[in-house]
Amino acid sequence: MAEIKVILTKSVSNLGHSGDVVEVRPGYARNYLIPQGLAFAWSKGAAAQIDSMRRARLAKSAATREDAVAAKAVIEGTIVEIAAKVSESGKLFGGVSAEKIAAALAPKAAVDPKSIKVAAIKSTGEFPATVALHPEISSSFIVKVIAE
Repeated sequence: MAEIKVILTKSVSNLGHSGDVVEVRPGYARNYLIPQGLAFAWSKGAAAQIDSMRRARLAKSAATREDAVAAKAVIEGTIVEIAAKVSESGKLFGGVSAEKIAAALAPKAAVDPKSIKVAAIKSTGEFPATVALHPEISSSFIVKVIAE
């Protein structure tokens, strides 16, 4: 199937960062990326716009890189405890979302829930997790789920 070129206005996981030109299926662009404001259609005249977006991203990246290094030092190796309702067999009612994990990390460092990677948590115990603080910097920590 033919793909079309779009220019990303925001970073999209598994696709690219702001200012990148990517090829995606027409339906994905038309139904999701463009209506959500994550991308716009590629054109020859957009090259200058891409350069300015890249420069802005690099300037912001340099500033956020320092913040990310500081946040990594705080988060790395910590154990985040989350209390959840549990059935008698030890299974959770529902799961532990990335938003709950981000909220539990909030006192240490502000983290985007979308950047947290952890296996599906359906029971109590300890689970390894990582958080991408910057395109090049990620930090590992443990999510400990305890009975409420």
